[in-house]
Amino acid sequence: METNDYSLEQMRSDYSVLKNELDKQEIINDRLMRDVMKTKIRSIRSLASVSVLCGIFVIVASPFVFHYNPVINASWWFVGGTVALMAFCIFLDWKYNHKVQSTDIASCDLLTFSKSVRELKTKYKDWVKWGLLLGILWASWLGLEVWFNSEEPKLAISMLVGIAVGLVAGGLIGWRMNRRIIQNCDDIISQIENQK
Repeated sequence: METNDYSLEQMRSDYSVLKNELDKQEIINDRLMRDVMKTKIRSIRSLASVSVLCGIFVIVASPFVFHYNPVINASWWFVGGTVALMAFCIFLDWKYNHKVQSTDIASCDLLTFSKSVRELKTKYKDWVKWGLLLGILWASWLGLEVWFNSEEPKLAISMLVGIAVGLVAGGLIGWRMNRRIIQNCDDIISQIENQK
């Protein structure tokens, strides 16, 4: 008959070794997860930066593209409205992203960070509705400006078609960028939830 020489001291020792290995594994998993989250946050930051740079470009170019262009010949009111709209969009990008972007991922409380990411996701989802409404109002105003201020009606019609195509293309690009930000938020949230 075999004897069981496995003592309580050996069990404690084995348990201690196993516990240390598990603790190391958890630390490694936590670091890896936080590194992946940093990558997702960088992606969100770069998408928001592209949006801000596009807004700044429109602010700088709008007098030349809309007012001084003889085909469009838009009013200074329209140029001012465009500049105000772009400044508002830039402000919202900063406001939405500020909390998440300023968080130190390496040492933050993940539950609090998850709430911030959820807020960011909700704001970007809601922005689609408001952005679409503002885009339609802006495009309608631009169409009226072109139609009533252009000196060449045939060229104005061509310009309106070009504007419509550009707005649809820009809207689709903006929508895809928005979707990517929301997807990155979803990825971060699911990683945190799976960690619990």
